[in-house]
Amino acid sequence: VSADIGEAAMTHILIDGQSPKESRTLYACAFGKGVYKSVDGGKTWILKNRGIEGSEPFAWQIYKRDMDDALFLVVSRKSEDGSIGNENDGAVYKSVDGAENWTRISLPYGTNAPTSLVIDENNPGCLIMSAWGRVSPGQFSPDTGGGIFITGDEGKTWKQVMDKDQHIGAVTRDHRNNRLYACGFNSSAYFSEDRG
Repeated sequence: VSADIGEAAMTHILIDGQSPKESRTLYACAFGKGVYKSVDGGKTWILKNRGIEGSEPFAWQIYKRDMDDALFLVVSRKSEDGSIGNENDGAVYKSVDGAENWTRISLPYGTNAPTSLVIDENNPGCLIMSAWGRVSPGQFSPDTGGGIFITGDEGKTWKQVMDKDQHIGAVTRDHRNNRLYACGFNSSAYFSEDRG
């Protein structure tokens, strides 16, 4: 069903559960191409990258906040050389019009590789983000910019709440008990029972 997208590495698909069953709205992340949208259950797809910076964006994950239908997109970092502040940075974007336009959300200082988001449906500004650390100069310097971060104002300010593991691949929430889980690259798993 992805003929309109062509050859691509699909990394995530989001089904809008509030769309009509006979013509579901779908969003797909195509690594190196960006975000595609379908309003007919996947029969046709249209690229929706307006506002996403750079060519060949590494679209990784897409999320929907049900309370206001806002979309959030995680774009992966393109480099592992420790650089920051260039076209290889990862990013987080928000759309309030069904992916027609995207606005970049500021990341924590020194962070350029978001890997996942948890959206707090009870607090519109609260996002919990995992990130992958970047190489620091010096042979024995630890990686920096990774871990888990929380914002209460959609990225205007961030607080790092976990930094002992600089390579967090994902954070997710168990909606039954509000427990958060995170998986790290360093043979690690974490949980939080106090919303991070």
